[in-house]
Amino acid sequence: MKRALSQTPGRGVHPVKEHGGAEQRAKHSTPINTEFGLQPSAYYERPRAFSKKSGSILWLSGWSMPPAVFDDVRRELPEFRHFCADYGSAESPGAIADSVRRLALSLRACESHGEPHESALPAPLLIAGWSLGGLLALRLASEGLADGLVLFGATACFVRRPAEQHSGWAPASVQAMIPALRQDADRVLQQFRRLMFTKEERRDGLDARLPEASGWSVPGLIAGLELLVAEDVRDVLPDIHCPTLLIHGTHDKVCPYGAALEIQTGVPQTVLVEAAGRGHVPFLQKERQTAETIRSWWNDSSERQNPASV
Repeated sequence: MKRALSQTPGRGVHPVKEHGGAEQRAKHSTPINTEFGLQPSAYYERPRAFSKKSGSILWLSGWSMPPAVFDDVRRELPEFRHFCADYGSAESPGAIADSVRRLALSLRACESHGEPHESALPAPLLIAGWSLGGLLALRLASEGLADGLVLFGATACFVRRPAEQHSGWAPASVQAMIPALRQDADRVLQQFRRLMFTKEERRDGLDARLPEASGWSVPGLIAGLELLVAEDVRDVLPDIHCPTLLIHGTHDKVCPYGAALEIQTGVPQTVLVEAAGRGHVPFLQKERQTAETIRSWWNDSSERQNPASV
């Protein structure tokens, strides 16, 4: 079986084995949602200003990625207030989890207290997470801290037993990255960034569109890996009752497509949008389509939850 990236055993990045996305989908009984998708629409006009009905979005980035990776998507969603969590300097997995929980609690409290002349209903809080950020977002949503979830390349459990490696990484592969980071962090990050894209995406220069600076300290990178090894939210997926939008690349080698199918099965109100042929960064160079997909999904979800307010 081919691997996505060859690397000396015991050092650097060790990806999961490649598995055919089409084969995984064929074995999965839940159909892919086709109402929403990352396709340009025939008519596109975005709102121009914040709307309390839309609410706020808390953005949680992936491992080694700065919050700025979402800048272009946020610019396409002016009707929302946007907040970012920056945990790249955290000293421990607990510090990462605690920081995002405190921020979510703070935003929930703020959204619940509007101006006297405004609607009595609190403004909604969406949590958007990519990769590691998606894992954090799932945990927060299971605790009732989100009114909606937007997940990119997400997983409910990053490390897997051998029989489940169509959905994640072997624990030893992640743990091997920790000493490699201490020895040469730049090399590990370069290898990981390469893994995030398909061969075709790299050929088209998509990898060059990522922010150059990581902004993560080595202790922060290690803390993030330790969190990925330890965290498993599969048991609490049925406790997530908010609308959930999941956008996932069919050729994702970091969080394989099987992880998306698992979330779709476990979370009751999940819309899964298949980013055909894309790797781990399905929103990159698709920012406008991604924003329009989020907007359409959230408007539809809001109407379903509050039909009297439409």
